[in-house]
Amino acid sequence: MPDPSATNARRPRTFAALIALTVVLAACAATQTSEPPASQAAASQPAASQPASAAASQPAGGTTVTLRGLAFSVSEITVPVGKLTFINEDAVTHVLAEGENGKEVDSPRVQKVSINGGTQGDLVFTVAGDYHITCTVHPTMNMEVKVE
Repeated sequence: MPDPSATNARRPRTFAALIALTVVLAACAATQTSEPPASQAAASQPAASQPASAAASQPAGGTTVTLRGLAFSVSEITVPVGKLTFINEDAVTHVLAEGENGKEVDSPRVQKVSINGGTQGDLVFTVAGDYHITCTVHPTMNMEVKVE
C-alpha cells in the first residue's frame, strides 16, 4: 500500500501546477478576445492607397506584417521592391521563406529569415514578381506577396 504521506506531499505541487496552467490559459483567452484579429481589422479598414487585401501598416521606410496567433495579419499584400518587415507577436519562433504549406522552395530570390517571439525580421525582395511566403515551422501560415 502506498505511503499516504508521500501522496499528500505531492498534492500542493499538483495544485500549484493546475493554478499556473489556469492562469496561462486565461491570459491566452483574454489576449485572443480583447481585440479582433489583425486580419479582420485590416480587412475592415483598408489603407486608402491599397486594395483591401493588401492592408498592412506602412511605417516610414517600409511595410510591416504582424505574425499573431500563428497567422499572418494579411493573406496577400502588394509592396514595392525592398524590404517587408514582419513583427512576431507570438511567443514562438517563425521561419519565413519562399514556398508553400511549410515547404521551402530552393530559390535565390528570397533569403529565409528566423524571427524569435517578440522580435521582428525582414524579407528583402530585390526582383518584382509574385511570391508565396510560408512559415517552415507552421505549415498553415501562408501568404502571397506581389512585388512591383
